[in-house]
Amino acid sequence: MANATTTNEATTQIDDPEMGSTWFYSFVGIIFFVVFCLAVSVLFFGVERNFSDETVLDVPPALSTDLRQEQQGLLGQYGTYVEEVDEKKVERVRIPIERAMELMAKQGK
Repeated sequence: MANATTTNEATTQIDDPEMGSTWFYSFVGIIFFVVFCLAVSVLFFGVERNFSDETVLDVPPALSTDLRQEQQGLLGQYGTYVEEVDEKKVERVRIPIERAMELMAKQGK
C-alpha cells in the first residue's frame, strides 16, 4: 500500500517499508528485550540474595529470648493478673496450658 502526502508544492508518494526489514528489526528488538529482561532479573536476584545473606543474624536478640522464656514459664503455671475492661479493673485467673487443653478436649466430647 502506498500513502500519499500533500505538501505545499507537490504531492509526494511514500512507500510502505519492506516486509523483510520489518521482520528483521522486530526479531532483533524482541531478542534485545528478552536479553535485557534476563539481565535485569539476574542482577536483581543476585543483589537480593547478597542483601538477605547480610541481614540474617545467627545470634537471637537477648531481649526477645528473655521475653520468650518468661512467656514459656507463664504457660506452665497457675496465677492471677489484673486487666482493665470498660474502665474497670477485673482480676483474671491464669491456668497452665496443659490444663486448658484438657478442659477444651472435655468440652468437645
